[in-house]
Amino acid sequence: MNAEQWNAAYPVGSPVLAYPGCRPEDDPAGELLITCTQTRAQKSSSGDDVVWVEGHGAYICLTHVDAVTEEQWEQARIDRDEATAARRAALLDAIRARPAGAWKTERVLFALKQAGFGWVGARTAKADLEALAADGHLTPVTEVVIRHYELAEAAS
Repeated sequence: MNAEQWNAAYPVGSPVLAYPGCRPEDDPAGELLITCTQTRAQKSSSGDDVVWVEGHGAYICLTHVDAVTEEQWEQARIDRDEATAARRAALLDAIRARPAGAWKTERVLFALKQAGFGWVGARTAKADLEALAADGHLTPVTEVVIRHYELAEAAS
């Protein structure tokens, strides 16, 4: 679908699933944005048909954007929230099982893989650590410029 066809079918603010890196059929672990269009579609300077979406700082090719119904959009949000909660609970269990030592992104990635979550990106691992710290389960520790997390005393 080109930009003109997209604009005829979908107004600004349409719910979409966007894949900024690659489509899930090419990489199931790729990033998924559950978002809305922020602009009309247009041709980029490279000649690709693109659109900007909320929550992403660059345009995304229309080949990497799927328009969805409100119901599909809401279900994708629910599925993401449930998966996030399950992943963070499993991570907290792993940290409680082995609280000694620094919990950095690499260790989180390994623990989640061991817990059956397959491939998880470093950004997701970092966000999970930050969320567990915000919830009071972990304490951030900064050594020079490297941050890691440890089990909070009250959460033990």
